[in-house]
Amino acid sequence: MKVKIDRMDHQGRGISTLNDKVVFIPNTLPGEEVDIKITRENKKYSEAKVEEYITKSIDRIELDCPYYEICGGCHLRHISYENELKYKENKIHDIIKKFTSYDTKLIKPIISNDKEYYRNKVTFHVDKQLGFYNIKSKNIVEVDRCLLVDKNINEVIEEIKNINLDNVYEIVIRSSKNLKEKMLVLKLKEKENMEYLKEQLKSFNTIITYYNKKYEVVSGSGYIYDQIGDYTYKISPDSFFQVNTDGALKLYNKVLEYLKPTKTDDVLDLYCGTGTIGIHVSKYVKSVKGVEINKYAVIDANNNKEINKIKNIEFECLDAKDVMNVKDKFSKIIIDPPRSGLDKKTIEYIRNKNVESVVYVSCDPITFARDVELLKDKYELVELTPVDMFPRTYHCEIVAYLERIKNENKR
Repeated sequence: MKVKIDRMDHQGRGISTLNDKVVFIPNTLPGEEVDIKITRENKKYSEAKVEEYITKSIDRIELDCPYYEICGGCHLRHISYENELKYKENKIHDIIKKFTSYDTKLIKPIISNDKEYYRNKVTFHVDKQLGFYNIKSKNIVEVDRCLLVDKNINEVIEEIKNINLDNVYEIVIRSSKNLKEKMLVLKLKEKENMEYLKEQLKSFNTIITYYNKKYEVVSGSGYIYDQIGDYTYKISPDSFFQVNTDGALKLYNKVLEYLKPTKTDDVLDLYCGTGTIGIHVSKYVKSVKGVEINKYAVIDANNNKEINKIKNIEFECLDAKDVMNVKDKFSKIIIDPPRSGLDKKTIEYIRNKNVESVVYVSCDPITFARDVELLKDKYELVELTPVDMFPRTYHCEIVAYLERIKNENKR
């Protein structure tokens, strides 16, 4: 079946129409004519794959990864990085225009990052071979390297393949980009003493096994360290740490810019995770209060506080929706919620909190758009900057500045 691609959707897929039904086709670009095969039917839409490219776009580039069309880790490797950034800017403009009442003129140019070798963490699946799941199945695509993954990780893939992996179902490798330390986590089917790996895998600073929901240190300290800007962070096997280290610094600096910090500010850092954003802004404000539901993240946050000798920051293990129980007074709020965005109670808390401004970090532009509309009678969206934290994928982060409306009748 021959179709012509009209545009791209928010997941980087080409969109066409066949028999009055929308068809989503990965690895296609606007203007291309392709012969397709339907892979999934739905009442409202279909999904398809390309059987043959009849006419190719001038924007299509030669693929540089042999796994691209089967592994699913990347979505936009068939276009230049320049055009990828344009696509992401257009995507954010489209979402803000469609789902909010705001003018898209408030959107600033996207902040770019290194397009390759940026990921400091990777998860490999193991079943007789080591690799990633096929995009459409649980079959493993064996890989020798990944263009998204830190070069320090790529260097040890072959080394790991040479050990006995019969009892391993998953492998996690973490690398500290700035301090060049590496962690290996082996997830086991059955409990096993892996002491022999100390000699076989000397390039790792620490080796850890995971069985029956428990970690056990085989060698090293059980953690590694890395730096973002002026600060050092301890990374445990379960720690949340931004996978793009250099991109995180750019994002945090944009948060700092939008925060407009002063030494009289008491800042609430909601969904603070391991405390990296709060720590990054701490020296510019009077105090920071971090709130996070994950108790292990709070432990990591307090470790990071001690490592960096910060006295004006405090972390509390608390669900964001219960933040109304925090009695402290704040002048500004930073929020970095999960993809689901803000729940109703948190929205109400922020609406009723008379703070000067809110800096909203979002990994999902659509839930962000929903939330700023729910806040618009109390807080005005003044400016928004997309940040490309995950090059070669369709994902895009947002940092936004919302200001308290002094005269609430003006909107």
